[in-house]
Amino acid sequence: MVLAAALTGCSGSAPAPKPPPAPSGRSAAPGPATASALAPADPAQELAQLRAAIEAPPQPFSAVLTVQLTDDTRTARRLGVVNVADGLQTGALGLVSSEQGAEQQAYLTVTRDFTYTRVSDRAWVRSPRSPEPLFADHRAMARALLQSDPAAFRGRARIRTMRSGTGFHLVGRLPLTAVADAFDATARERLARHRIPDCGTDLLLDADGRLSELTLTCEADGYRLRSTTGLAEFGPAAETPPPDDL
Repeated sequence: MVLAAALTGCSGSAPAPKPPPAPSGRSAAPGPATASALAPADPAQELAQLRAAIEAPPQPFSAVLTVQLTDDTRTARRLGVVNVADGLQTGALGLVSSEQGAEQQAYLTVTRDFTYTRVSDRAWVRSPRSPEPLFADHRAMARALLQSDPAAFRGRARIRTMRSGTGFHLVGRLPLTAVADAFDATARERLARHRIPDCGTDLLLDADGRLSELTLTCEADGYRLRSTTGLAEFGPAAETPPPDDL
């Protein structure tokens, strides 16, 4: 599959745009969901650190977002830069989906006020800002995992970063309603059609409680959908402008 590249507002059709320059600051490339565990430490202290991290007021940031989703017939990928500030997500993403040999490329820019979409080389379409998040609230998932089973916390784990680092690793199952925001509309429709009640959840947070990687595996009656969302290259938040080729 051809991977999507992040949209920064370019015109023309092929080839796919190149990824944007990474924001400055700490690099936190997402590692595998089965992150390697560190040396044993005080479990109670680590759990307290995790709870403090996810309950602390979120700080503004920018990051590179990657989302990969696959099921029996479809593969979809998003890549771009997102900004989170004042409880609001904005960003510019490239999207590629492939189903049974048919591929579609699209672009999405979300500002504070509007959503801009473009399919292939067609004109941009502006609409009121969509309420759908660019990525799901991982803090709510972490709370739900701990509430359902405190043993879901697997301790500290290594995160693949340019400067190395450690974070918090949680593993468990969550009802579909708790993870629905991690999927696009097509995936949600298919999960509902197959009546999948819950999903295996593998969540890795960095030391500041920010998302590093979230892997969801949902399956029932022969159908299987897997989604991986990652944030990396953290830096200061910035305003996301409209596309420059409207």
